[in-house]
Amino acid sequence: MIVSNALAPRPRNGAEVRELDWEQVQRWFQQLFFAGEELPSNQRTAEQESPIAAAHRILTNAMSAMPMALYQRRDGGRHPVADRGLDYLLKVRPNERMGPALSRKILMSQAFWHGEGYLGIFRDRWGQITDLIPLPTKGRVIRRDQATGQLWYDFTVDGLTMTFAPSDLVIVFFDTYDGLYGKGVLALAKAAIAADAGAQKYARKFYQNGARMSGIVEVDTDANRESREKIRESFDQYANESMFKIAVLDHGMKYTPIGLQQKDAQFIESRSFTVEEVSRFTGIPQYMLQNGKQAYNSNEQQQLDFVVSTLQPYVTQWEEEFQYKLLTRKQLEDGMYLRMNVAARLRGDSKTRSEVYEKMVSHGVYCPDECRAMEEKNPLPNGMGKQFFMTKNLDTVEHIIEGVREEGNKQ
Repeated sequence: MIVSNALAPRPRNGAEVRELDWEQVQRWFQQLFFAGEELPSNQRTAEQESPIAAAHRILTNAMSAMPMALYQRRDGGRHPVADRGLDYLLKVRPNERMGPALSRKILMSQAFWHGEGYLGIFRDRWGQITDLIPLPTKGRVIRRDQATGQLWYDFTVDGLTMTFAPSDLVIVFFDTYDGLYGKGVLALAKAAIAADAGAQKYARKFYQNGARMSGIVEVDTDANRESREKIRESFDQYANESMFKIAVLDHGMKYTPIGLQQKDAQFIESRSFTVEEVSRFTGIPQYMLQNGKQAYNSNEQQQLDFVVSTLQPYVTQWEEEFQYKLLTRKQLEDGMYLRMNVAARLRGDSKTRSEVYEKMVSHGVYCPDECRAMEEKNPLPNGMGKQFFMTKNLDTVEHIIEGVREEGNKQ
């Protein structure tokens, strides 16, 4: 023991003396200096934190809003390909319960929280794909056959365990260090989630308590346990039922608040810092999380950076994984590939789009019908919109030199 009766000072009537062993002293110091509740950084907690919920909504909606289509490289160009079975799965209904956008949203959601998202590929007896079904990452078990080295993925859904080979799964990652196990927001931003949860709980308790801090009531005379309890109960009752009113203390009582005020704890700054942390972990600009500067020009540039720096790596990963798992070897050898439509995320206002179309048409990059298709307009009649145009003052260096030579020969 580190405290004994022999060393203890003579107590007053209102004081208590207890003997504590070393473990009890450690617990006492922990309660005194580290009394905060250990808040779990699980999905349920994270979903209630506004920055995390906003980041989840933004990323999953962005990936779900980009449709995927089949193309083929041939004759020096890239042409859309009609594949009745694959088009139905990618554009109409991947399974009977959900549409393509919802399926992609769930896939990204699983990757966001747990690091990996899985899409089960179900085939009929002829090997044709019939369904693409998102599978829950939580509870997934990866096994390796010791004899063959083959990987197997076990998923338990509604009490039923299903086993998949890697070829029967579309696998996407939020982040990964080894290509096998992913790391999601719950693992990467654990401290930020717990800190924001603590800040929200503090704010809730603060206002539930009538914006009143805890404190100590001092009295001039000695008080036994029963007297102290009565003073505490009466003061709590007065503070809770008569909040925002003036308290009158008699018998020489003095109230001293304990704890930091919100301005001293930099409450607003800490919440803003959490948004910055979430922005760093997810790559989402702060203005999209309703924080930071809200200037139109800078936000437009940040939106472009969001597409290029944040979404494009996911888009590339998804395109490679989908086309390898959903296309046959024959289709791949024939130059077929899958692409997600990222252009929809880059569309600006009507003035900006018209300026882009004008430059593309005048330089022969797009024909008018291609620009009209991007605006959901019908082609021009009689095939007029299929012609390509180029300004007369734009020419090749070779042709210009030949023209100069011809003029010189004429002279």
